[in-house]
Amino acid sequence: MVTTDSGAQGHPATTDRGSLERKHGEGNTLSRNTGCPAESAKAEAVEAISSNSISSVKRPSGSGSDLAELTNHVVNTLREWYVLASDSIANILEGRIMQQPSKDIWLLGKHYEATAAQQHDSAQGWTESYPPGFIEDFSHLIWCTYRSHYPPIAPSAFTTDAGWGCMLRAGQTLLAQALQLHSLGRDWGFSWESSRDEDRRRQYVGIIKQFFDDYTSTSIFSIHHMASAGRQFEGKDIGQWFGPHGTARIIHKLAREANHELNVYTTTDGVVYLADICADEFRPTLILVTSMLGIDRVNPVYYPFIQVSLTLPQSVGIAGGKPSSALYFSGFQGDELFYLDPHYTRQAVVHRSDDAYTAADLATYSCNSPRRIPLSRLDPCMVFGYYCGTLDTLIDLRSRIDLLADDGMKTLVAFDNGHSPEAAAKAALATATTAGTDNCIGSSIESENSSRNTIAIPKGMNSHAGAPLMLLSQSDSESSGVNVASSPESSVEHRSEGSDIVLEGGSGSGEEDWVTDL
Repeated sequence: MVTTDSGAQGHPATTDRGSLERKHGEGNTLSRNTGCPAESAKAEAVEAISSNSISSVKRPSGSGSDLAELTNHVVNTLREWYVLASDSIANILEGRIMQQPSKDIWLLGKHYEATAAQQHDSAQGWTESYPPGFIEDFSHLIWCTYRSHYPPIAPSAFTTDAGWGCMLRAGQTLLAQALQLHSLGRDWGFSWESSRDEDRRRQYVGIIKQFFDDYTSTSIFSIHHMASAGRQFEGKDIGQWFGPHGTARIIHKLAREANHELNVYTTTDGVVYLADICADEFRPTLILVTSMLGIDRVNPVYYPFIQVSLTLPQSVGIAGGKPSSALYFSGFQGDELFYLDPHYTRQAVVHRSDDAYTAADLATYSCNSPRRIPLSRLDPCMVFGYYCGTLDTLIDLRSRIDLLADDGMKTLVAFDNGHSPEAAAKAALATATTAGTDNCIGSSIESENSSRNTIAIPKGMNSHAGAPLMLLSQSDSESSGVNVASSPESSVEHRSEGSDIVLEGGSGSGEEDWVTDL
């Protein structure tokens, strides 16, 4: 028997080796543990605690390790009780307890439909109330949580990020989905035992290793490297909370310093400058858009875009949260978002030089028990992630968002053919040439625009607090006489990390003036 506590978000789950096999497509299986229903979580947790039955998956023997596992188990169980109780009370106060869930379910661009029985049968367990395909798909998400008992993060003595690293973990989770799309595609599966799946198994392990909690060169996005980068570039001491904007900047810095195969582009004003992404030749790119969607809560005018964003095939989720608690959002059902919660502490996985990891070793990086949170409870500061593996998918993303804007939706992202003002200024100083749209995407966009007259290609925009107010195509500007050249003036700080230049406009006071730490 193998005992783990990773099947649900904080739920203990006990499975034997045979039950670790989950079918995923014809001829393929992916090892996943099965989560226990929420209704039995408390009873099993109490029984485990009282019997000192703790996780023992490939851990060093000794009372110290056992005590650490028991402590984490108790804390995680208390966390689970708190979440269940607070959510239930909030649902009662908001009158949501008898609300019929929507039959439409979305998860990172993929649609599922709940059956009538699944909508009305309240006697079913936690996971059985969703379509089986959805649960399997959800379990494929890489789940990054608090870890403990790893090497100290220099120069501090911290050996755990519990209590301060939740937004960094949410950012890791978002990045992990982009790396999965990049290496494995959207629908994937493998068997840990089959030699035919060796390549996919190696790729999957390679992705997770990038988030291991140490200073090794393969752990590019470890909590150690992220916290150290935050100290160097953001002025954050080890142990301080990070906001979504700072987390996005750290991911960009680490990817660039490691010369990572995945290009990371970040923006805070909602404009994606295509010439910055395609300065030489296109590379697979993760676009991170940091937005502030309100003051204390998300302005309801943005609800539709948050939901539609998660239906886009390029979406890799949203790193945000509720006040004082970072979460990762991957999909939605009705007006509730599905999320992964990083606030569960597990022991760090021991690094192995031979990469001989088993399904049990990495079980704490997956979850098959979704949680939901209403849009009305979200913190307004969040990071939207979009993965574009090819130039065609980037053009498709632009077309889809342009159509949303054309239909009158309050979008948070707009595209400009040229360079960002910062990149244009740098290019002018370096080459004394005018920055324009002479890049790898120019001809493709012209072809796309000429063949799809319904797509308005934005040439400029005005923005306020990350919210586009006006999108004009070239034909619109010619007929109206409006100059649509992008203006560097903005009421918010403007940063375009794809060009690795930072200029501050407006108050110039930086991230903390408008980005709330979670």
